Amino acid sequence: MSTLPYVVDGTAETFSRLVLENSRKGLVAANFWSPRAGPCLVLMPRLVRVAREYGGRFLLVMIDTDQYGELAVRLHVRALPLLCLFRGGEIIDRLQGVVSEVEIRTFFGKHLPGPEAVMHAHVAGDTARAARLAAEDALSRPDDPLAALRVAKLLVLDKRPAEAFALLDALPPALQQGEIADLHAHLALMLEAARKLPPADARLSESEQIFHRAACAAAGDDYETACRELLACAATDPDFRSGLAHRCAHALGRLPLPQDVRQRLHALLETRP
Repeated sequence: MSTLPYVVDGTAETFSRLVLENSRKGLVAANFWSPRAGPCLVLMPRLVRVAREYGGRFLLVMIDTDQYGELAVRLHVRALPLLCLFRGGEIIDRLQGVVSEVEIRTFFGKHLPGPEAVMHAHVAGDTARAARLAAEDALSRPDDPLAALRVAKLLVLDKRPAEAFALLDALPPALQQGEIADLHAHLALMLEAARKLPPADARLSESEQIFHRAACAAAGDDYETACRELLACAATDPDFRSGLAHRCAHALGRLPLPQDVRQRLHALLETRP
């Protein structure tokens, strides 16, 4: 039916391998059709053209219900044509009837990695799914730091700050600039404050104790104290966590705080290198 490697014919025997197993690795679209149904013959070339545009970002499996009617009944296919999207071995969406190529692109766009799919999931209230889609998008763009930043923000919204921090912490230092550096710093302070350590823990070095006090002060919105402690930490140990204390202090100075607070923070920062 097609010479494209990502457009294949499916059978009852190959359905489990082609559709279910592959959907655990990525998106699979199963198109149920009949050679006796005119609408199916109209839709199929549109699907193939869209599949070619996406270049293998999903697998399109064509299933002839005249030959494999029992499979169609088992999947509750009642009208043709019907396009079913599978992910993780389950049907996640359906597209019924003859639709335009624009509608087909929109349909796939909701589920494939990319800003449109991420935003659609987030607006729908499924932040966990949005984070997963953003992660898939980031993997497809390893040299785009903004893709990783989008994942981190969604992980924070999904109440998974430790995962967000680990993601940004793993980025090469050259990419930890601007907004990425600021979010990394704020997450470091948030996670440190959540440790709930006693005031003077003998297990911690002096710089670690200072950093912990700074994090707790920042968690309590006492940004001036936090900034002083962070600068003290950087002075005590300039290499502490690869310069994290210094970066955190400057990240605090870029917060949208009241003007008088920002001025005092900037005054503190200007007195220290």
